[in-house]
Amino acid sequence: MTAYTPAVNPIKAWLSEFLLTRELFKGPNGKPLYSYQLSEHEYASLRDLLRKYLRLASSPVQAIHLGACFCLFVSEQYRRNYNSSWSWSGAENELAISLSHSQHATLTSKGLEYWRRPIRYRENGRDWLGSLFAEGGLPWPLVQKESHGFGKAVHRGINLFSAGSSHRTTADLIAAHEDELPISFRNLETRQLLAGIVEQLMHLAGQYPLKDQKDPAAYLDKVAPEWTEAFPIPLDETNARGLINDWLHDAGKQRLDRKEALIQARAFTCEHFLLGTLPDWRIRTELALPKEHSFDIDAQQLGSTRLDQAYYEGEHILARGPAVYAQLNESRLTIRFSNPSISIERRRLGEPVTLRLLDNGRVVQCYQFDGSELDYEETPLVFEQRADCWQLVGTSSCGVAGESARIRIPTKFSISSDGPAPSLLTTDRENGQWLDLRADISLQNGPDLYRIELNRNLNEHHKPALAGVQGLYDSNPSVVYLGWPRLELPEDYEFDLGDILEFANGQPLDTLRRTGPLGVVRYTLKSRTGKTLLTRRFAVLPKEFGTSLLPAITEKSARLQVKGAHQLDLKIDSSLLMAKRLETDQSATTFSLVHLADTPPAGFTLEIDQKNSNQPLRLRLPYPYQGARLIGPDDRPSRAHQLTLTELIGHRIALTSGQTQGQSFYMQLELVCEALPHPKRHYEIKVGSSPTLLNLFSYQNDMLQMLGAVDEQDAFIKLTLETEQRALSLNIRRYNGRLQWESRDTFTICEISNATILNDAEVEAMLLSDPKQAPVRIEEFKSQNVGTGRFIIPNTMLRDGPWLIYPAKNGKTQFRPALFVSASSITDTQTEVFSLHRATQVFHPKTNPNAISLQITVMAKEFGHSGWQYLADLKQHYAHLPLSSFESWKALSKQPEALAFAVLRLEMDEAFCARIRDELAVIWEAIPLPIWVEAHVRFLRGLMACGLPEILIKNLETNRAAVLRIVVSGFDYLGDYLSTGNKSSLTKIPPQLVVPGWNQALRQQHSTNRQWPTDLTAELTSWLLQNPIPAFLREITPVGFTKAVSYLPIFLAYVTAGKATLNDLPVPMAYLKFAIRLVSDFDRQGWFAPTHALMVSYLLASEDEA
Repeated sequence: MTAYTPAVNPIKAWLSEFLLTRELFKGPNGKPLYSYQLSEHEYASLRDLLRKYLRLASSPVQAIHLGACFCLFVSEQYRRNYNSSWSWSGAENELAISLSHSQHATLTSKGLEYWRRPIRYRENGRDWLGSLFAEGGLPWPLVQKESHGFGKAVHRGINLFSAGSSHRTTADLIAAHEDELPISFRNLETRQLLAGIVEQLMHLAGQYPLKDQKDPAAYLDKVAPEWTEAFPIPLDETNARGLINDWLHDAGKQRLDRKEALIQARAFTCEHFLLGTLPDWRIRTELALPKEHSFDIDAQQLGSTRLDQAYYEGEHILARGPAVYAQLNESRLTIRFSNPSISIERRRLGEPVTLRLLDNGRVVQCYQFDGSELDYEETPLVFEQRADCWQLVGTSSCGVAGESARIRIPTKFSISSDGPAPSLLTTDRENGQWLDLRADISLQNGPDLYRIELNRNLNEHHKPALAGVQGLYDSNPSVVYLGWPRLELPEDYEFDLGDILEFANGQPLDTLRRTGPLGVVRYTLKSRTGKTLLTRRFAVLPKEFGTSLLPAITEKSARLQVKGAHQLDLKIDSSLLMAKRLETDQSATTFSLVHLADTPPAGFTLEIDQKNSNQPLRLRLPYPYQGARLIGPDDRPSRAHQLTLTELIGHRIALTSGQTQGQSFYMQLELVCEALPHPKRHYEIKVGSSPTLLNLFSYQNDMLQMLGAVDEQDAFIKLTLETEQRALSLNIRRYNGRLQWESRDTFTICEISNATILNDAEVEAMLLSDPKQAPVRIEEFKSQNVGTGRFIIPNTMLRDGPWLIYPAKNGKTQFRPALFVSASSITDTQTEVFSLHRATQVFHPKTNPNAISLQITVMAKEFGHSGWQYLADLKQHYAHLPLSSFESWKALSKQPEALAFAVLRLEMDEAFCARIRDELAVIWEAIPLPIWVEAHVRFLRGLMACGLPEILIKNLETNRAAVLRIVVSGFDYLGDYLSTGNKSSLTKIPPQLVVPGWNQALRQQHSTNRQWPTDLTAELTSWLLQNPIPAFLREITPVGFTKAVSYLPIFLAYVTAGKATLNDLPVPMAYLKFAIRLVSDFDRQGWFAPTHALMVSYLLASEDEA
């Protein structure tokens, strides 16, 4: 009898052996196919197997195992041998076969089912090829080529890596620098894969001593054999080992450098980096901020504990920062800075950078950044190449760690080299010479000697500095000390105090008193051997110096009083004023000011000079015009009655009191819109003996939040200022123009309030269904080379669509974006929609209003939905447009489940969450915490399914928790509830033990404040009385005007805990959202945030109790 031997399925056998060698006895683990890390031998044997058996593709018996091998091969072929063609041709050429579309679909569907992997959906449904390419990780042929930008992205990610010091994730940082990647790889998946590489490299560098290893990869093979599993590239290739070694070396060095930088970093210092291509150069400055800082303040002068940030160069605004929330403790204010590092591109290098905190438009604190002014016309600039950028290491004698340096020197310097002469690179427009150094050099400028030494690793953070009380003046020079500044030497500085000499205007300082002259000073610090160690230009005024400005009254002209300047020469310089010295005594000098024109100037210059000196200090002072006056960016009085939000920067309001005891001005912002009641904000500004300048931009956040409260693009803010009578009135709008259609394909840009056509508007259009696509520029129609203000839709826009027409980012004319739908873009709305891209094509506000919101609903449950890529592209490429311009953002803001998931999935930082809050009127506390928990679970599952490194997932989880604690105050006492949903980890402090005490402290801190917001008082009181709220909370305050502020965090805690909703207050939703923001901002850090967080935790922890 012949024994029966069952037929062996060679495809199934190959898969079984493949899994067995990886100890996967229960089958595939559900991770991406690249994580199986095929060897070259396995790849070759799989190719041979498929060449032999793919003819069985139609056999149902073989389908699932054959499909599994097919999917594994296609993804691995993409990873190893991608031919830059987004097609099946690469894999099919290697297999010497051509398959039909149905065969591709069947093999991919069955194969991914075997591997327990998802099928990706794109714009038009299931994407078979894209699903397999996504399984392959990153294509090695492109990664190893410098021209494709993958390697640069990893290097840049390593250099930007910051574990926890910023709330931007590694993927988000990479996204900001992905322009050099091929366009098809500028997506969320690629960013996460690259971020995974960076995080894994930095993790390995933190765990093992890689910096000094000759072959880090070989070293890791010995000490951590499984280290390659998390990398989405084939590391068994010889040239791949070389590249990974470069990355590992970089990571080891960056990890060490970062530790040193954290140790050495000092608050309110800065670093400078060279930008541009020589001879056109610019400087980017990175400013270091502390996590928090405290200072004394007169609480009676404080209108709110929410302060605005503004960065200045001299007296010119450079950039706005996000609002910060302070905590007031008696007369001391504590500020928390959310981002410890700020990067700004410079415009006026010679001016110092300051950070100013503003309350109601007035400066309440000013921080100076030491070394932020670069006197490039008088001193050398010495740069060292670090990673992929040139960093400034000194402006005087200094050491450079490397073997080369790049310097810029003014023309009057002479050079001598200790070795090869420096090579001249170029001469810039200021006649500065740019040199490459390969040897130590000496630079001489008159009596000043500078030594630049290579291969000398001096700590550039250990530099001498000047410290003293600075006056806040619009002046030249910009830095003005009140009293002579003191020299501060860092610890372990190479020179002792006895080894250095100080000079002021070329003269040595008194070595005992170490004080110098008043007026303008050029300060030089030298070693006793003559090396110049520090140079600065500043002015010095007496400690008691001060000015008072008095407006003209019936019989008297306007006056300027200068105190503490009797030993200085004073002169008023203005062609628009006649100034006369009235009297002088030991305490003050008084000048009368008579304007020569019909209207007085916005300001004038006071020159202050030492006796017999020709270098006066010039102070720019405001003219004391009684009442309120708008001052334009050109420092001239402005008669404007309409401004846009972007025009607020540079505009100021000068307030001058005509009363000796001072005066209060009252400002109101009213939202003019169709919705009722109109939201309003009120401010009291107290003005003393000198004019107060209000920076209008500091009200921009308030205005944005008010405009975002209603879904009306044409709503505007009416600003009024008054004392006993109306002093000033302004309208502030989003736009200063409007688009007017003349025919189906022709439009003009007109004035906002009339039909006057505006010339020189800059107009662009985006394809709404593909925000990744570059925008189309719509050129203005010209007649005889002169703009007509008319625009004709280009042929490009007659195909596809719909298109969003919008004003260019930096254009002077801003108008409401408008939709253009070409005849060819009107699509069949009956076909099934799988993507947000497609939903934007079929959306119509009347006939198909739910197309986009339906996709948003699906996205809330799907980590891999292509709609997340759509929103990521909108966020990256069209951040300059209001979020309310896009139906997708508006639909997202109305769905709590999707919005909570979006914060995690799109890795939103604090700044973007603030934009959503302000521009889309989102109350983050209105999203119940259980929804956040569900979103967090779904987010982690999605990350794990992507096969990303554990360290990346861990860091992302930490990062997201940190952002949520800032965005939603209810997260402060949650423990690990967010990740586990376990209520036992919640902090359960009985609120009756602490909340009444906190409320009493709130009322004491703000006892002199007459501006407590009272919006929602009746509604909140009624809600507390009608619901089973503990009696001690109902009775928490006996003072009527404090009830809204006192009750709001309690009500919102019930909302966040899922025990109430915003609809429980009978107020129109637009006004309710505005009022919640207004009331909660009164004292967010000291009262609202801690009370809300404590109550949320307590309510959730108490849920299961009987």
